[in-house]
Amino acid sequence: MSFLATMARRPKKIQETRDQLVFGDITVPVRLIVERGRSNARASLTQKAFIIRIPAHVSETERTKMTRDMVKWAKDLYAKKPAAFAHYRKAELANNYTFEIRGTRYQIDVETHGLKSHRISRIADDRLEVQLNIDDARAESGEIIAKLLAKYFAGIYLPEVTRRVHELNAAHFQRPINHVKLSDTYSRWGSCSHKGNINLATRLLLAPPEVLDAVIIHELAHLVEQNHSARFWAQVERALPDYKVYDAWLKKHGKELLFIPEPLG
Repeated sequence: MSFLATMARRPKKIQETRDQLVFGDITVPVRLIVERGRSNARASLTQKAFIIRIPAHVSETERTKMTRDMVKWAKDLYAKKPAAFAHYRKAELANNYTFEIRGTRYQIDVETHGLKSHRISRIADDRLEVQLNIDDARAESGEIIAKLLAKYFAGIYLPEVTRRVHELNAAHFQRPINHVKLSDTYSRWGSCSHKGNINLATRLLLAPPEVLDAVIIHELAHLVEQNHSARFWAQVERALPDYKVYDAWLKKHGKELLFIPEPLG
């Protein structure tokens, strides 16, 4: 399925157990979920955990086999692409980081303070200052910095993304647009509503511009066809004949699009 394909009826969770996988210095939380209404096993890497979903109707022996297969998939993925697991690494807070987005590499200076909230501000064209409330446990490892960066750059680039949504809409669909929003979500790349609200994952700012365009076109096509029927895909292909190229890029590289800065020094 492409981008945002969904099921008419969502499987229902009836059981969940939690565990961990260790890859070198990375500990990955694991959620094993048994669901009624699921026909097959599925594994996914989210921002917070490696999630395995198993159908409820299979035997205990088959569940064990499915779980073993999904764990093997994770191990093979780590061997081929360890960067997909980098966001699980708990690192000590550094004083300086670097982070690149849309062709600009920023130096990030980190300070701690006793105020109630975290702050991020630009102190030069290519330099940011992050002030962290040290009483927040997430500040000890720098975990909160990724969220601060996502929120900061969403504010910076939202006007540009909004203009692009209107440009592509005018060129291909001519549908009413109500509101465009960038969200720090890891569950989907985008969504739209019948009211003309377009929501896009902030992580798309880290993708090539043509990939962002492809997701925008996908969402705009939903304003014409609110499903994933043949008519919907015809709308997408009319606006972007090679949309499958960008779909494949996201499937291959999407897990690498993270607001995780690189420590300096």
